[in-house]
Amino acid sequence: MESFEEKVNSRLDENGEINVKDILDLFWRLKWWIVGAMFAALLLGFIYVRLQTPTYERTAAVMLSSGDSSTSSELALLSDLSGRRMTRKIDNEVYILKSPSLMQRVVEELGLETRYYRYFVPIGNGHIHILRGLFDVKRGEYYNDNPFALRIENDPLYPDELQPQSIYIKFKNRDSQNLIVKKMTINGKKVKEAKGRYAYGEAITVGAHKYYVDMLLPAEMIDGDIYECVRNSSFRTAQGFLTRLDAAVVQGSQRYANASDVVALTMTDASPRRAEDILNTLITKDNEEARAFSSQTTRATVEFIDSRLEEISKDLGDAETQYKNYQASSSVVDITSQSQLALTSDQAYQDQLNEVRMQLRILDMVSSYLAETPEGVYKVIPTNIGITDTGLNNVIASYDNLVAERNRMVANSSESNPRVVSMNSQLEDSKKAIELSVDNLKKVYSIRENELRKTISSSQRSIANIPQQQFQLQQLSRQLDVIEPLFLLLQQKREETQIALYSTADNFRVIEPAYGNTRPVKPNSRMIYLLMLVLGFAIPPGIVWLRTLLKSKVETKKDVEDRLDASVLAVLPHNKNGSYALIPKNGRDATSEAFRMLRSNLQYLKDVQVIQVTSSVPGEGKSYVSANIALSISHTGKKVVLVGMDLRKPAIRKIFKGIQADDHKSVVSYMIGKCTDIDSMIIPSGVNPNLDIIVAGPVPPNPTELLTQPEGEKIIRYLRDKYDYIIIDSAPYLPVSDSFLINSYVDATLYTVRSNYTSLKLLDEVADVMKSASKPIRNVSVVLNDLDLDANRYRYGYGYGYGYGYGYGYGYGYGYGYGYGYGYGDDEKEGEEGKNTLTKRVKKGVDKLTGKKEEE
Repeated sequence: MESFEEKVNSRLDENGEINVKDILDLFWRLKWWIVGAMFAALLLGFIYVRLQTPTYERTAAVMLSSGDSSTSSELALLSDLSGRRMTRKIDNEVYILKSPSLMQRVVEELGLETRYYRYFVPIGNGHIHILRGLFDVKRGEYYNDNPFALRIENDPLYPDELQPQSIYIKFKNRDSQNLIVKKMTINGKKVKEAKGRYAYGEAITVGAHKYYVDMLLPAEMIDGDIYECVRNSSFRTAQGFLTRLDAAVVQGSQRYANASDVVALTMTDASPRRAEDILNTLITKDNEEARAFSSQTTRATVEFIDSRLEEISKDLGDAETQYKNYQASSSVVDITSQSQLALTSDQAYQDQLNEVRMQLRILDMVSSYLAETPEGVYKVIPTNIGITDTGLNNVIASYDNLVAERNRMVANSSESNPRVVSMNSQLEDSKKAIELSVDNLKKVYSIRENELRKTISSSQRSIANIPQQQFQLQQLSRQLDVIEPLFLLLQQKREETQIALYSTADNFRVIEPAYGNTRPVKPNSRMIYLLMLVLGFAIPPGIVWLRTLLKSKVETKKDVEDRLDASVLAVLPHNKNGSYALIPKNGRDATSEAFRMLRSNLQYLKDVQVIQVTSSVPGEGKSYVSANIALSISHTGKKVVLVGMDLRKPAIRKIFKGIQADDHKSVVSYMIGKCTDIDSMIIPSGVNPNLDIIVAGPVPPNPTELLTQPEGEKIIRYLRDKYDYIIIDSAPYLPVSDSFLINSYVDATLYTVRSNYTSLKLLDEVADVMKSASKPIRNVSVVLNDLDLDANRYRYGYGYGYGYGYGYGYGYGYGYGYGYGYGYGDDEKEGEEGKNTLTKRVKKGVDKLTGKKEEE
């Protein structure tokens, strides 16, 4: 089988280049087909563009606020110690922007659960009802300008994403007062009882639910088109919009490896205004949620300070009351100069002890707060409550930031999110670090407290003589000194926290609000029309090329020239008069002219007197060619004899029906010795006095053995002296070796190839035979027979087909079961007898319809 490269190479000229002239000739022959195909393709492209709903694209750009774009150094250190790295916040924000929950809130904010469509005819003025069935398509959605509104009582829609439900109503505006429900489905199931005629505002009752279609525009503004209402849950609607939303981080410059903090949001939708609203609302909702999550720590601090202020206010009030009551009852005066020095020293130690006790109390509050928090629950820890240790304050602040980030991520996904799980692990590590720091500080302060107590005890022993009343008053005063500073500190921190609560910045800063081109991105009419033009231009040549690639029969002269190293002397057109028709002497038809051309070309062959006419297989018209070329030469006054040497299937008698042939005076009779006079074998043709005939005679059981004898060559040698030309009708070359034996004493060979009959594979075998050194064919030329000129008008003769099958069988007329593995039937009209019965019937039917007859 020939490879694809061999096929392509066969289309190259002698210099190894593609024959541009042939290609241009092909396009020129197909010019009107190409013009028609391009017009049809443009028409299809136009219809496709008209039927498509335009889709627009809108883009917005936002930048992540820099104040909270990275985690603190302490938290990063804890992440490194735990073996986990925090992902960049910008990636988390992109994930949140594309989360279903955020889009669901946008859908609910804009009221996008119910959508309205209008049906129309896109070709014509919209009122050609005969086209409505073919072009009844959606024109597009209404957005905030719908003429109708769907109202539902006992709404069965649930926001739960696990059970999204849908309602679909398709109705026709009857007369601006009534509507006709054509189709209604709930949760994908048809509601047949809903079909019918209703007034606008009249209830369409389905089970326990009632549906109303209310008119929003005046009746004169509503035409008679068909409309559609589709209502889905907010979750399902959000899922649909998410498929058309894209959020991506804008990459930084080549100077910096990391991406920037700018996020580009892109939305495609049939309504450009709705796409803009969705993007802008999406940014607004994200900022609102970010502010709410960012203020969680601040709000928790305010609540904590308020609760502590309530307790300390009570303690402070009690201490002040006790102090005043004791002063009034004891009439205490100023401390004497004698005890002033001791009391001053004692006061300094008491101040230090009070500070230590205050820190221990604050640390106890933090420990109690952590202990009261259930496992797996993460709440922010107040920071601005008076802790003096800087390291503990930094760790608590880092923990609070991570808690806020984690809670925000959980709100937009779930506890099982890998990022949340990673944050939980980090929070546990941070919590343990805080508890460890608190315990260490407690130990330090406890040691310091014990030391101060010992010092104060020693000091108090030195002032034991101070009056009991004055000492008690000092104790009450010290109690006030402990409570009052803590109360003032908490009040100050509360005001600072309130200020921070109302100064939280947006998560995103809008760089460019939603915008876009007024031209739709889909369908791309220019690209579609260009593709259709290219497609229309390529289809006709492509069909011709594909047909030639797939063909398996010889069709044109070029098919023969590409495969055989032999010249084509003539192309014989299809003869409508039949396979056995003889050309008239002065005929002006195409067949007669073709045989004259063949005759003229034969005259240019030097020293050619004996011409063998053969073919590859039966049915290619060799007998038809041999008879008519002999007749055509005789019309010029040359003496010609036609010798029938196809001993297996002679056909000369069928062509020259008026001759008086005798089987006892034939080629076979001469070869077997029953006839010895060659002149007695010569019969006048009855058509032209210059043409004589020698018939083959009866079919012998051993044709090859007869042709190996020298009698055949004796006949030809005798005829050379009597005739100008000797035309030999021989058997086909490929099935048997008869023609090889005859070829040894001829001057030239006319090889007959039949268009749309001879297999291309057979030509390959013939080419191999011509190149064979053991069985050369002398001076071979080719005649292309039975070419349908009308069918090949636009056909270009290159490309090859594969896969053939042929069988030959010689059924001899003497009752011998003699065969060579081939089928060589007697009926030339049926062609190859080895084919199955179905193939024969189909071939007969085609021949009958086209008026063609098989030629040998």
